Amino acid sequence: MVPTPSLPRSLPPGFVLKYYAYRATMAVGFTAPIWYLYVLSNGVSYAELAVIDAVWWGGLVLFEIPTGYVGDRIGRRRGLVVASLMTVAAQVAMAGAGDFGHFLVIFAWWALAATFRSGTDDAWLYDALKARTDSDEFARIRGRGEAVKYVVAGVTALAGGYIASVSMPLAYLGSAAATALSVPVLLTFPAADGTANGGSNTESDDDRFTVLDALPVIRGAFTRAPLRTFVPYVGLFMGVFWGVNFFVQPVADGLGVSTTGLGWMFAGFTLLGAVVSYNAGAIRDRFGARGWFTVVPPLLGAVFVGVALLPAAAIPAFFLMRGLRGATTPLANQFINDRVGSVGRATLLSTAGMVYYVAIIPFELAAGSLADVVGPITTIGLFGAVLVTGSALFLAVGSPFGTGDAAPAEGTPAD
Repeated sequence: MVPTPSLPRSLPPGFVLKYYAYRATMAVGFTAPIWYLYVLSNGVSYAELAVIDAVWWGGLVLFEIPTGYVGDRIGRRRGLVVASLMTVAAQVAMAGAGDFGHFLVIFAWWALAATFRSGTDDAWLYDALKARTDSDEFARIRGRGEAVKYVVAGVTALAGGYIASVSMPLAYLGSAAATALSVPVLLTFPAADGTANGGSNTESDDDRFTVLDALPVIRGAFTRAPLRTFVPYVGLFMGVFWGVNFFVQPVADGLGVSTTGLGWMFAGFTLLGAVVSYNAGAIRDRFGARGWFTVVPPLLGAVFVGVALLPAAAIPAFFLMRGLRGATTPLANQFINDRVGSVGRATLLSTAGMVYYVAIIPFELAAGSLADVVGPITTIGLFGAVLVTGSALFLAVGSPFGTGDAAPAEGTPAD
């Protein structure tokens, strides 16, 4: 038998390196340490900042399906180019923005750009590998792409703190320049499926999973135990997480952390997230989804309550919450994967993601309004109390885990 060619000989020269280069250009995070501080420094209140963030999350929900449809029509490479160009425009606009209205429009535009890229790079890579070599290589190559993303994000967050200490708008212009480099990289990408349009959807009608197919699958999965309780439970965790994340930069600033110090802190967040995400499988093997979600949400809530009593504990609490979230997202996705069949799996995961986005919006709006009245530290404590109380109710009444750690729907083969 003739052996299957290895990846480097199967793919066009530089194919994988181009993918890694694209991931690197899109991961540049010069603005990560000062994102919220920059908006607040332009006279925006916490309540207004919450509205701006809500526009971002709402945009992700509203634009996801329409941009996915457009991306399939124009081709995946072209969709990624559109996303990059729109992101560059948003970053440049951020450097010149000066009031609430400007930021509102920019964040809506940026959300639209993000949905053009959402899932498209993964779909393009999978199709490219399937057309030229073994699609089983997808996990390995994407995993290394994630490693590239974490390294670049961490290094540029560190550098961003120093750049922002000179000029915050300069950090946005630096990010725009880096993102712009993704466009020539994308233009050199080979077509994912050998077509001229650069990887548009070429599935037959029989292979497509339509909206009419999706609705009963979504209804069936999310109205049955345990997902009907588990998904809202994770939504509670995500809502509180992002509500508190809202205050990381202003609280650290208030505790005396310099702009360059914020760069080091966010680089640390990135490193911690990389380590925890990498070990998510080991965490699941050790604790199981039931153990993790029984302990982690109320534990984190209790830590937030403690921050209200001891504000100096805020920065360690921020590192803890970043680390816990690094494992919570993959564990939640694994839990859902284990309880649904292969048909409609991606749709169900996307639907769960949109539920989380919708849950985040009221939490962030509440965080902004409360912070203007009682301050960020007290708001963090109140959000912690909500997470402790809500977790207790879900665990006592909702049975979010069902009867076991893995129970795929009967008659639907697992992947």
